[in-house]
Amino acid sequence: MKLFLAGAGWQDVWMGEDFYEFNRLHTFFHITEKEAKAIPRYNNFLLDSGAFSMFGGAKVDLKDYVDKYVKFINKYDVKHFFELDIYQLIGVEETEEIRAYIEEKTGKPTIPVWHIFLGVDYYKQLCEKYSYIAISASGKFHSKWTRKQPEKLKKLLQYANSKKVRVHGLGYTSNKMTEMPFYSVDSTSWLSGNRFGAVYDFKNGIMTKHDKPEGKRVKTRKVIRHNFFEWIKYSKYLNTI
Repeated sequence: MKLFLAGAGWQDVWMGEDFYEFNRLHTFFHITEKEAKAIPRYNNFLLDSGAFSMFGGAKVDLKDYVDKYVKFINKYDVKHFFELDIYQLIGVEETEEIRAYIEEKTGKPTIPVWHIFLGVDYYKQLCEKYSYIAISASGKFHSKWTRKQPEKLKKLLQYANSKKVRVHGLGYTSNKMTEMPFYSVDSTSWLSGNRFGAVYDFKNGIMTKHDKPEGKRVKTRKVIRHNFFEWIKYSKYLNTI
């Protein structure tokens, strides 16, 4: 399983040390030119469309945004990128039209994102058409079911595997991660040191999170750097599974 570290704002942690030996997911909505130029240096790179930001209330001119997305993919020769999975904002038909447009203009397949409200039959259709798909699995909004019904999630993954289709778990971080046959997942949990002062330690195949003691302060940059390299260890471990 490939683990991609996601999230924006702390790129200088690894860029300052000229370290790129890991899998990186970044959203087009926030990517800078500096990191765009570094894309070929990562072990693997996934470009998120930024659809989640739209659900957060970001206002964009959709046609202009899509054209800029296409231009960016072509300019930096991005190999793997997600569709704009905004089914709930504009409907399935228009989302599919945008997906087809992106694929036509880039000459490459997108990674379509399946949500439970699309239905299992739609999932199976994606497995017939694509070799790499994604499941919305952050545990938020409509993806809460991925945590509450792990057996259902596992069956979907097993179906895709039987079709030789790779599945990415969007935002999937779980203590059951090693039990799920995802091809790849991404996580922003390593940034907990910034948000909550949490410290991670990886040892003997187990990632342990230590919450900040009440009333104590932590040196944010020091913790972020520590957590980053602990998650690098974790990603190397998951890559052996």
